[in-house]
Amino acid sequence: MNNLPTLLQLYTTILADLEAEFSTTIPLFGKNVLRIIASVWSAKLKSQYLLLGFLQKNTFADTADSVAIGGNLERFGSVFLNRLPNPATAGKYTVQVTGDIGQVIPVNTVYKSDDNSMSPGLLFMLDTEFTLDGINIIELRALTVGVDSRLAIGNTLTLTGPIALVDDSVTVLTESVIPLTAENLEDYRELILQSVRLEPQGGSSSDYRLWGSEVQGVQEIYPYVASSEDSTVNLYVEATVVDSPLGNGVPTQAILDAVKDSIELPTVDRPSRKPITVIVNYLPIIVNEITITVNSSSIPSSSEADIETALNSQLLGVRPHVDAINVEADKNDTFSANDIIATILSVAPGSSFGSIVMTVDGVAMTEVQFLGGNIPFLDNVDFNS
Repeated sequence: MNNLPTLLQLYTTILADLEAEFSTTIPLFGKNVLRIIASVWSAKLKSQYLLLGFLQKNTFADTADSVAIGGNLERFGSVFLNRLPNPATAGKYTVQVTGDIGQVIPVNTVYKSDDNSMSPGLLFMLDTEFTLDGINIIELRALTVGVDSRLAIGNTLTLTGPIALVDDSVTVLTESVIPLTAENLEDYRELILQSVRLEPQGGSSSDYRLWGSEVQGVQEIYPYVASSEDSTVNLYVEATVVDSPLGNGVPTQAILDAVKDSIELPTVDRPSRKPITVIVNYLPIIVNEITITVNSSSIPSSSEADIETALNSQLLGVRPHVDAINVEADKNDTFSANDIIATILSVAPGSSFGSIVMTVDGVAMTEVQFLGGNIPFLDNVDFNS
């Protein structure tokens, strides 16, 4: 895409054309109406350039803007993915209530999470009226969608308004519906591009990736034929960082179950997609924890956090290569001490340091290749002076 000319460039060009047309130099002061005309024309042309640039940008999914600012990204998604970006979902929690049997907790009763909870100060609502029956377990729905309102088992909440013969405090027993973060638009864009590039082939590796990626909370799918097992596929599922409980890509069981349902269950507009006679194992990715030690370091302490951030970003791009899906040009499944050195020098040029020690799950290595369902996770970076 060509760069758009600036307003000054347009003005200068138009002014030069006018001077050439009339074989004269237009003065800065006095009779300079032609300069005014040049200014108006350049502003009009700039507006046209901006409009044409915007239209050109939104002709392709890889550069399109969101519909919210006039773009076409969600329109591409509606065509190729048959859906809009997944919205954030609210968590639901079963809680233990205490009080006299027969007392009624009205519908829309609101509880507030206590200060010592995982997400303090947030509101949770009872969606159906409940009469205390001695078991006294109710389900509350978070009024704030997404993971920002997530609670842990054992957290407590308090009624925002008293109810006769019902204790104000309740305790979380289970998380009945796991909250999920709204789908990132760049992740949504990537799924659109995958859908364009990967053609359906009746149960190929690319099909499993496309089917599994429809599930909210899924970052990537890694399908492989199981070794020494006939008609068996091992499907490794990586969750988005925000939807992974430990932030390392390991999915919840709910996400694994949703991937299975997406592949195996029929819907109102399509049958089951799992090929007949095929057994599919739905597995979480395997995290390989990486620890890096930089010895004899004279790197400024102010650069250490930036280096760790850069290394973490680099490792997020290192993933297993699925030969049946990925092209060789995109292969990025290895990480080495040389990558660490290059990253350090790019963040802190001219820094001096000694040996680099990298351990992968506690084993010292100079280079590691991530295969199957194994992905890297940066555990820690130590700088020893």
